[in-house]
Amino acid sequence: MRGLVQKRGAAHFEMVFAFVFFVGFVFFLFVVLKPQDVSTLSGSVIEAIHDSFEEKVYTNLSTMFIRVTNTSRNKVCLQVDLQERIFTYNMGGTGSYVTSLAGTNYSSKLMVGSSGSTGELRINNKTENYFKVQVSPEFQNSNIDNCDLQYYELGNVYERRVISHSALLNMSRDYYSNYDDLKRKLGVPSIFDFAIVFENPALGVDMKPTSGVPDIDVDARSYVVEVLKKNGELTNEKFVLMVW
Repeated sequence: MRGLVQKRGAAHFEMVFAFVFFVGFVFFLFVVLKPQDVSTLSGSVIEAIHDSFEEKVYTNLSTMFIRVTNTSRNKVCLQVDLQERIFTYNMGGTGSYVTSLAGTNYSSKLMVGSSGSTGELRINNKTENYFKVQVSPEFQNSNIDNCDLQYYELGNVYERRVISHSALLNMSRDYYSNYDDLKRKLGVPSIFDFAIVFENPALGVDMKPTSGVPDIDVDARSYVVEVLKKNGELTNEKFVLMVW
């Protein structure tokens, strides 16, 4: 009889020990993994929103220098035929922004071929021989026709992705007029809200609640991007992306 009581006592002790071990293990998981801490989750959301944001507002920019080799011109505008495979990006739907080396702007028109990699560049100038040419969907073409075809030398073409200022302005308007749809396009989870604040007010880009960012746990990241304007200006701009 005494042996039976001892066995029951031992079994009871093992159950208590197992329960204590289980509770301790669960407590350990909460302390180490911190499932109640949403900072890691919001940080992942910020990175995903940032990637989606840049994908929505980026544009292509190609920069090159052109020297016109024949100086005899009869018309007020000149034309150069851009050869095959000059551009890596498809240039369909793009415009041009042309200046002298001193920075004087000349009206221009880029007519892109069906392949997207060739075109005709027309520049409204009769005397200049050296030009800096920028090509991007951010620019608008002027109405220029009937130009003299010219021989030219082309420098290296520098191509990169930058942020479109006009796309930023459009997104800023969407933030206030159709916030829920913009959240969906950027892949923002429904339980989160977001704001994008640029440091430079001259950009005219403002994406934050009219009542301000709430006084709660806010996760924020700062980024620096190159922003291209229609006037050919390319600037480094800092912005903060916030999620709460």
